Amino acid sequence: MDLKAFWLGWRRDIIRFVALCSAALVLGLVINHLVGRARQARQQLTGMLPRGLGGLMSGLDDAADSAVGPLATGDTWTYRAPVAPRQWVWIRDRSGSVTVEPTSGDSLEVSAVKRFGHSDPGTVRIVAAPGSDGITICALWGRGDRDNRCGPGEAYHQRHVSHNDVRVNFTVRLPRGVAIGATTVSGAVRVVGASAPVVAGTVSGDVQAETARGPVNAYSVNGSVRASMRGFADTGQVKVMTVNGAVTVELPARIDAAVDANTVNGTIESDFPLTVGSKFVAHHAAGTLGTGGRRIELNSVNGSIRLKRIGQK
Repeated sequence: MDLKAFWLGWRRDIIRFVALCSAALVLGLVINHLVGRARQARQQLTGMLPRGLGGLMSGLDDAADSAVGPLATGDTWTYRAPVAPRQWVWIRDRSGSVTVEPTSGDSLEVSAVKRFGHSDPGTVRIVAAPGSDGITICALWGRGDRDNRCGPGEAYHQRHVSHNDVRVNFTVRLPRGVAIGATTVSGAVRVVGASAPVVAGTVSGDVQAETARGPVNAYSVNGSVRASMRGFADTGQVKVMTVNGAVTVELPARIDAAVDANTVNGTIESDFPLTVGSKFVAHHAAGTLGTGGRRIELNSVNGSIRLKRIGQK
């Protein structure tokens, strides 16, 4: 059989084979690109976590170690002190929830309740560390561990702890005009009725951050994040991010901001008349609200992003 006869006899099969190989190659490249983007986005988001929190991710499974059977409840730890407007209150937890609500007085009120199964609740200390800029309150696991530090921002450090099921649930009543930073590793963080800057974050759990005056930095690794701002300071930027979960942000109807939103697997929707469209399905969206200015950064790897007007359903 000569070459011409071979081609005439097998050309349909050859063309079909080449088409299938080409499609498989393109699909492989697309999958590889998406996986690469997901890994890169996860690394970027993880790198944005505060050092004191991000360093605990290796101990996440141990932090979530649960007892068999019902949990016992320990004594309630309480703290009360006056805090001036524009000062910061930091709540640093490892395993347990943090709930922040407003108070009408000028004193900070904090209560912490230990829940535990087989572990000794005495292995967890609750420490208050006043400073010139405000106060930090920490739950520290481990008796007399000199490497554990209680402080604001990156000054907080908690060593890895294995097989300890003690959880500490914080409830905070925050005076008006006081900024709040609330972080945990395993548990939900909920900040409502704030009237100053907010930092709210967790590794495993949902986050809610609501304030009448930004900026806001809210983040999770495994959980959805919802942020609501009724007003902003002069530099009221917004950063909301998660790896696995949805991002929902509510903003005033009139706002000047530059918006940048990214998701690998999910939709992006906006109630605002962004220059790129008011509703769309994409992996990236950017636009200007009003005259621009402050930045609003919204990021998720596996989850949808929704930008809403306050009061819009």
